Amino acid sequence: VDYRRYGGGADSRSGALEAVPALNLGDLDITTDEFILDEVDIHIQANLEDDLVKEALKTGVDLRQYSKQVETELQRIEQASIKDYIKESQNIASLHNQITACDSILERMEGMLSSFQSDLSSISSEIQTLQQQSVSMNLRLKNRQAVRSQLSQLVDELVVPSTMISVILDSPVTEQEFLEQLHELNSKINYAKELSFRETLACSDIQDIVDRLKMKAVSKIREFILQKIYSFRKPMTNYQIPQNTLLKFRFFYQFLLANERTVAKEIRDEYVDTMSKIYFSYFKSYSGRLLKFRLRHAVYLFISKPHITRRYAEFSSAVVSINQTFPNERTIALLGQLQVEVENFVLKMAAEFPSRRDQLIFLINNYDMMLGVLMERAADDSKEVEGFQQLLLARTQEFIEEILSPPFGGMITFVKESEALMEKGQLDKLRTDEARITQLVRGFSSSWKQSVEALSQDVMRSFTNFKNGTSIIQGALTQLIQYYHGFHKVLSQPTFRSLAVRSELINLHHLMVEVKKHKPNF
Repeated sequence: VDYRRYGGGADSRSGALEAVPALNLGDLDITTDEFILDEVDIHIQANLEDDLVKEALKTGVDLRQYSKQVETELQRIEQASIKDYIKESQNIASLHNQITACDSILERMEGMLSSFQSDLSSISSEIQTLQQQSVSMNLRLKNRQAVRSQLSQLVDELVVPSTMISVILDSPVTEQEFLEQLHELNSKINYAKELSFRETLACSDIQDIVDRLKMKAVSKIREFILQKIYSFRKPMTNYQIPQNTLLKFRFFYQFLLANERTVAKEIRDEYVDTMSKIYFSYFKSYSGRLLKFRLRHAVYLFISKPHITRRYAEFSSAVVSINQTFPNERTIALLGQLQVEVENFVLKMAAEFPSRRDQLIFLINNYDMMLGVLMERAADDSKEVEGFQQLLLARTQEFIEEILSPPFGGMITFVKESEALMEKGQLDKLRTDEARITQLVRGFSSSWKQSVEALSQDVMRSFTNFKNGTSIIQGALTQLIQYYHGFHKVLSQPTFRSLAVRSELINLHHLMVEVKKHKPNF
């Protein structure tokens, strides 16, 4: 390889060597003894592969001359480049200064950004802390609000206003404001009891004043009610007026019952004892007078004073209602005696009517009225209610048989006779009664509708309680269906199976459908 191609003549190379420091080529230094000739061949081969070398060899150019041209060109370019560098030396120096200044600015910005990043980290930490504090404060706020609502109720219930104190102490019990404050006091007493069960310390702050107000209220109420009860005992007193007054203040007794049961029992016993004596004397006087009159006078007196049995029922139901809360053997015994006297009185009154039908109407109306009043207050299983229910049921069944007898008595008698003989196996004794049976079958078929209609109207006129009258009619129609069913059953026996009149019997289902049309609705 001709190195002059790349470096020019000897002079130029020496000049270049003076300007450029010697290079340490290491393994590439071909001047060293370590250079291997095989590697020289490789480099030569590589240079021969160069496109410019190939072109020069192909065209027959003198490589030495070509090398000189290249070296001259390189020197020219080098000189031009040096001039350009010298020309731009100030700009380069200015650029260097600018780069240095930029480095300084960037360094300061880097510091600022690092500080800003540090500040952001600190702010993020502070925000997180504030967020945690906010959650904690919000939780405390909710807890305080929840506690506040409960504390507000607690404080409201614990505070005893001066108005309540003055009204309970000074106002008459008949004043409306006393009744209102008594309700409030009762509420505070109940709340204080509830707090005492929870062992609330604040309860002790109001317990004393609440107890004092309670005792004062109990004392005033006791005195008021006892005065009203004692007024019943005055001769010729219309006791219904003070009774109605007591009804307006029924909460007084409820207050005593809840807070001072001993006083409540005292008042109840006093009331029961007083009213028992009053009613007993009234009924004894009434029964003595009524039994002296003849029928027309007795009936007139009973009609003109229908409140006798009603008063008994109202009094008895009131006493029974109280006695269910405070059982008292003496009271039960007195009520039993009174009930027996009233039942005997009603029976004696009924005996004054000439017919059994009218007697039953009288008894049923009275039993129904007394039972209705008793069931408004007394329990359904009380002795008084059960007693009158049994009496009413028995007399009603008897009355149903009584009203069915005129229009259907022949058929009913035949059915009862036949069933008795069937039990003994002697039904053949009636084999000769074909004419009687024919008359019964045809008579029922032709007249049962008119008879049922007349029966219904008669019952509804006889009983003032429409519901009771309707029940009696329904019972009578049900009983009639049962009798006719028995009539069918008897005629289906072998003894009567050959009777031609059996074809004229009304279908039992058809009869039931038709009978339902006559059931009154009220």
